[in-house]
Amino acid sequence: MAPLLFKKTSTKKILIVEDEPNLLKVLKIRVQSAGYEALTALDAYQGVQSAIANRPDLVILDLMMPAGGGYQSLKNIRTSLLTKDLPVVILTGARDEELKNRVLEAGVAAYLEKPYNPEEFLGTIRQILGEPSAENPG
Repeated sequence: MAPLLFKKTSTKKILIVEDEPNLLKVLKIRVQSAGYEALTALDAYQGVQSAIANRPDLVILDLMMPAGGGYQSLKNIRTSLLTKDLPVVILTGARDEELKNRVLEAGVAAYLEKPYNPEEFLGTIRQILGEPSAENPG
């Protein structure tokens, strides 16, 4: 039997990086109510640091925010050996086609625009991570 120290939890972790506190709260509740664990960061710098420290299963990333911006965060996530393979979903209000193309070229799992559709948002997460599974005590 493997030591408890190495037991992997079956709950998938999602890091939400969003600078608008009310939207961050809503996204966190939505993710948690769907059965995932939610981690949060209010700016680009905190988001990258949290991604490296916590190694989530998925990152939801806004593009327009303080402390570096989402595109720079995406580049930082992609260049770190610890996070380079993390799936990233962009959730943004930016309407810049050039930026969108650069983000897609950098490699994201999905690109969603605000205002977002809650069903599409959760459907995208489920498509990437699969259905959340309950903690298996066994």
